[in-house]
Amino acid sequence: MKDEKIIKIMTQNIGFHIFLMVATFLSMTYKEALLGALIGFDFESLARVSLQEYWYSASLITILFCHEMGHYIPTRLYGFRATLPYFIPFPLEPIGTMGAVIKIQDPISDKKKLFDIGSGGPIASLILSVICWIIGIYLSQLTPLEKTTGNGIYLIFGDSIFTYWTGQWILGPYDPNSFDILIHPLAKAGWVGLFITAINLLPFGQLDGGHIIYAVFGEKYRKWIYYLFLGFLFLTLIHFTWLLWGFIIHFFIKIEHPYVPDSIDMGKGRKILGLILLFSLIFIFVPKPLYTSMEAGNTSLLQDIINFARSFF
Repeated sequence: MKDEKIIKIMTQNIGFHIFLMVATFLSMTYKEALLGALIGFDFESLARVSLQEYWYSASLITILFCHEMGHYIPTRLYGFRATLPYFIPFPLEPIGTMGAVIKIQDPISDKKKLFDIGSGGPIASLILSVICWIIGIYLSQLTPLEKTTGNGIYLIFGDSIFTYWTGQWILGPYDPNSFDILIHPLAKAGWVGLFITAINLLPFGQLDGGHIIYAVFGEKYRKWIYYLFLGFLFLTLIHFTWLLWGFIIHFFIKIEHPYVPDSIDMGKGRKILGLILLFSLIFIFVPKPLYTSMEAGNTSLLQDIINFARSFF
């Protein structure tokens, strides 16, 4: 009787996870058009959007799933309990989701296991996102900027070092002030995957980067992690988004990682891999993630401060 109850609960939980995954796939595909199309039974519009957005939603949900499996599999291999991924639908432009999470239900016993569990997710999503981005950029096209400026106000996806130079390498060289990229949905999925990976690699608290930096440097990292957070807050001078993230990190995610006992030997390979992952953040981080076409020519607060300082010399 008890076994039957456990099986029933597990089956119900799997059904809920599948429901969230399907709902997230639909919200990524149709975004805010989903509710209106369903109410109006406009299946022709749904079919048209499906063909346009399929590559984006299918690729991104694969990236998110593999990221969470990168955490889930080592968690289960080490004998810790964990939930299946909870996908989070968010049917609004431009992304259509707030990602996915798993919940580890047992305390992690040492830093070696913490590293393996924390690094698995970003490794998986980083590799898949890079593949999606590069293939997607090959399928994208350049268009003169004047053709897009007549379309009213629209959102612009900012560049990281990686996306800028790969775009220049594959489609260019081109002048970003004269040309825009008509981005393929596969490239968009790669961009979002890289952005989510970069957020997760921020080296604070319970983020993946927080797990990695704590496992690699140990307790001594507590002497300087607040200085690193202060440096992160300076990104607010480039874009206000990072003020919001600073608030979330400080009050919810936390700056320091909770204590986890040391392992006998982390191994040189894990430490090198951890440093590579943290270093990769420099290349995939987007200082100005999303902004409107009206803001495109505006200088950041940091640039205004630099220009103001230069006026005295």
